[in-house]
Amino acid sequence: MAWITLLDRDRLTLRLDEHDQSLMLEVNDGGISPTYVTLHLDRSEAGVLEDALRAYRIKIGENLEE
Repeated sequence: MAWITLLDRDRLTLRLDEHDQSLMLEVNDGGISPTYVTLHLDRSEAGVLEDALRAYRIKIGENLEE
């Protein structure tokens, strides 16, 4: 399995799985002994997540201007 790391932060990692073209989203709770949750998203699911994040950013921007 070949993974390409797209984002690597303290509590969030995004990787592209070249084999099946899925997006792996790994989140940890940041504790001393972190607990991880890994989601495998296909292209359609990644698009839905992208749309939700875009809507979030728009909503945050609207709230900041008030």
